[in-house]
Amino acid sequence: METANLNKEKIAGKKIGVVFGTFAPLHNGHQAIIYKALMENDGVVLIVSGYKGDRGDVIGLPLEKRFRYLREAFNDELNLRIDLLDESDLSRYPEGWDDWTLKFNDIIQNNLKDSGSHQFKAYVGEPEYVDELKKRLPHNFEINLQDRTLIPITATEIREHPLKHWNSINRIFRRHFTKKVLVAGSASTGKSTLVKRLARTFNAPFSEEYARLYEEQNNVTDAELKASDYAEFIMGQWNANYKEVISPSNNGLTIFDTDVMVTRAYAQLYLSPKDNQELESIFNLFINKQDFDLIFIIPPITEYVNDGFRNMDWEATKMDYHQTLLQIIKKYGFKDKVVILDDRGNDKYEGFYLRYLHAVSEVNQLLK
Repeated sequence: METANLNKEKIAGKKIGVVFGTFAPLHNGHQAIIYKALMENDGVVLIVSGYKGDRGDVIGLPLEKRFRYLREAFNDELNLRIDLLDESDLSRYPEGWDDWTLKFNDIIQNNLKDSGSHQFKAYVGEPEYVDELKKRLPHNFEINLQDRTLIPITATEIREHPLKHWNSINRIFRRHFTKKVLVAGSASTGKSTLVKRLARTFNAPFSEEYARLYEEQNNVTDAELKASDYAEFIMGQWNANYKEVISPSNNGLTIFDTDVMVTRAYAQLYLSPKDNQELESIFNLFINKQDFDLIFIIPPITEYVNDGFRNMDWEATKMDYHQTLLQIIKKYGFKDKVVILDDRGNDKYEGFYLRYLHAVSEVNQLLK
């Protein structure tokens, strides 16, 4: 695939389209205008604008992130240049049109291959923009008001009810609105089985426990693990979880089988202080990149089963592990996301079913 990264040439040609907006998030309506501009011109300058505290920033989509998402979303559009207009030092709308237009025009010119004669067409979605831009832009700018009713969706509607409008959100921006559910706990509590059953119940993608896959592939057991193995677990599990978030099958919900905090709890209990010190920075880096909407913790209330890789000596410390994990979750600010699945029933079979029903009920609440 040929891509239009920042090292590609600037836009050449006489007819230049210009599309601008906040894009918080980018949706089908925006895309229709952008594609129209690309088909009507030799090239297009796409400008994302905003400031600290704007409506995108408020929901965790600051200007810089929107800019990067747009570059990723249109990476294969060779005649499209993407840039950003930081409005932080400008008066807020509807004031500041003079300074804003000067910046706007400078950005357009900076994305052109030459300074020759051009004919510009700016695509706008608001009627008041037409008059304001006509007053200030050069005579070679045509201001073209778009019919937004052709694709009746707004970014405001998406921000308020993202799952309701999931199919209208650009796939790159969907990762921001994805509901992320972590299932964690000590070994042999039925985590992996619950993850799969929850995922299939809600038709959601799910990650697998990377440490288990790693041990099977490398034919090592829990007792043989070293700090270097734990470093592999950290990056491997984070990547496995992130892969599901960006998956095309993501319908707004992803289920994770363990995470980096789970790995940290094991390291804290079963590695030396020296090993833990060496891993401290990488643990902090990846845990701070994580974000969850719901964390299911299954306490050690089930039988500890020998699966061939599990260290059976750890059975005696499974409650210590449970408490350590809860402390780490609290340390990193996720305590309010935790739901303890401690349903037992009359026997182990009923216990598994009750924990499943409990989890389903909590996910249903999350998705409302």
